[in-house]
Amino acid sequence: MRDFNIIRSLVGNNVTEDELKYVECYVNDKIGLFIPSMGQCGYAKRENHIHPSYMVTIFFLNDSIDLLPNIEVKNKHYLAAVTSPDVPHSDAFPENGCYYCIMIDSDYFEEQFKMYSSNMVVFNNCQFIICSDILKALNTFAFEYSKGMKNSDVTLSAQATIITHWIIRSILGENLDMRSISANYSVGRIQQYIEQHFGENITVGKLAEMVYLSESTMNRLFKKETGLTPFEYLIETRVGKSKIMLGRKNMHITDIAIRCGFNSNSHFTSCFKRVTGISPSEYRKIHMEH
Repeated sequence: MRDFNIIRSLVGNNVTEDELKYVECYVNDKIGLFIPSMGQCGYAKRENHIHPSYMVTIFFLNDSIDLLPNIEVKNKHYLAAVTSPDVPHSDAFPENGCYYCIMIDSDYFEEQFKMYSSNMVVFNNCQFIICSDILKALNTFAFEYSKGMKNSDVTLSAQATIITHWIIRSILGENLDMRSISANYSVGRIQQYIEQHFGENITVGKLAEMVYLSESTMNRLFKKETGLTPFEYLIETRVGKSKIMLGRKNMHITDIAIRCGFNSNSHFTSCFKRVTGISPSEYRKIHMEH
């Protein structure tokens, strides 16, 4: 099997080639992508097995495993789960289950994670949602590995970095949805401004003036492109940013509300519940527990 030493360093030193005979394997020294094609992974059938790497599983069938309470899988998103190295677990995948398994080198994952948070969490089947656009990056990684083109080690390393950061951001609640990035200059300019100034006082009039459109024209164009009005996009952006801050124990909810541009705790809670279905304090409790 090609690059079996790298596979063993990610999956486990005692994995056998026979256990992976039904699995397509695409690896480099940072990450490995494992896709069951003709049957189940034999190593995954082991009771209470462990991996030396971080294991991230993306499920394509929502009924393949039980959802955790209050985890909503939005349209164009998949359910995913992450488990830390050396955490015993048993994988109960159905015979016809469809999933991608990504193994990320532990040192590399922790090095990248520290760019976002100094609090390194031990994950035990921690579930989160990830945009389906991740498949484009994963399939590109698999294609590049399969072709073995000149300098593929360079491009695979770059793709591994993108995939790892995409996963970390998703774990922390900041999903990257490539479809939401508009090719229309005016819409894209507004999206960029909101992303950079979400904590400030932003009005529809100010946004319209910025792109030299009337408010009605801007609203109509923006909603046609994104499915949301600029105000709805602003609220969703603020809520998305607040999710990241809620994962930091040293930040009070009132401070988070102010930093994200909400004028009061009650306004923050109302908007947060409308977008996520739960309150900020409930979200923090779930995040801290898992």
